[in-house]
This record gives sequence, structure tokens and C-alpha cells, in this order.
Amino acid sequence: MRNRQQFSPRFAFQASAGVILALLIFFGSASTVFGAESRPWYAAGLEKLGFYVFDQPFDQPNFNVTSVVGTMKSRLALKGNITLLNFWATWCPPCKQEIPSIQKLYDTMKGQKFEIMAIDVGESVSTVKSFLAQNKITYPVYLDPKNTLASAYASRGIPTTYLLDKSGKFIAGIIGAFDYSNPQFVNIVKELASK
Repeated sequence: MRNRQQFSPRFAFQASAGVILALLIFFGSASTVFGAESRPWYAAGLEKLGFYVFDQPFDQPNFNVTSVVGTMKSRLALKGNITLLNFWATWCPPCKQEIPSIQKLYDTMKGQKFEIMAIDVGESVSTVKSFLAQNKITYPVYLDPKNTLASAYASRGIPTTYLLDKSGKFIAGIIGAFDYSNPQFVNIVKELASK
């Protein structure tokens, strides 16, 4: 399991430093408060794959992003689905490494309660569109041209990916490239989507 200091979300929207610190202390010590038996069923499996599983699912403020085709989408519009929230860029080698597996996961999960919200950080729409066409990417891609979201959600580097439950709460995250077509991961996502 990863050290809690290695992966902790930033709560830097409208909260004071005291609230931020209190939340980090809470999430950092939740396992002692809640005990191992209160851990969700998916925790051990995701941790075995290298994910950091939050002791308790938590909310973050909603945000809106614009897709590469110009439509706006709210993160909370994905409620009712398990969501893979991925921060990436076209110039990032580890991002490029994991993209085929994200596409495969997207294809595998079609018709199930699952969504992908891949957010490119800091690049122009023309750069991203060209990359998507060259790599035959069909899953939804959105833009964060001013790195507003990246500074809050991917401050430790990209790719950074979160798994959100059907209520839109953050349940796990990982920094760095991952093989999203891994059968164990796919099985966990399928089970989460079917519940």
C-alpha cells in the first residue's frame, strides 16, 4: 500500500488552510478510526494493483469542462456511473503508454454503467484533436487549457487518474501509467458498475 503522503488529493478550491489540513489528517488517519473491517470490498484488489484507496469515499466540488468538439460537461453529470477521471497530455510518454489500455477499457465497458472523463492539461484544441485522430481514440476527451483543474487534481504529475463511484465520490487514485485493460482491474470496474 502506498504511503499516505505520496498520494493525497488537494482540497484547494474554497477551503481554508485549516480545513485542508483537517481533511488530510482525517483521511490520513481514517483507517485507525474506522478499522480494517470497514474497508470497502474493492480496496484490497485495487491496492494490489497499485492504486491508493481512500479510506472513505469523499466529495469534491463540481466542475465543468469543454470537450474537443466544444460541448460542455459537468463532472456530476456522470453520476450514476463509475467514472475514470484521467488527467493527461499529448506530450507525456507515460500518458501515451496507457492510452491504448484506456481505449480498450472504454470498448469493453460499452453499455455498462461506466464513463471516462479524460482531461488534457494545458494544450490547444487543435493539438489534442490531431493526437486523437492519429491514435484512433474514441472515448470522451475534455480540455483544461489553463491547467486550472490540473493544479488541484494532478499537482504531483500526469497521468493522474481517479476512480469515482456512482454517487460521484472519489474512491481511489493512481499517479503514473497503468494498464487499464488488466483483467483484475476490469473485473473490479465491472462489479462496481453492476452494483
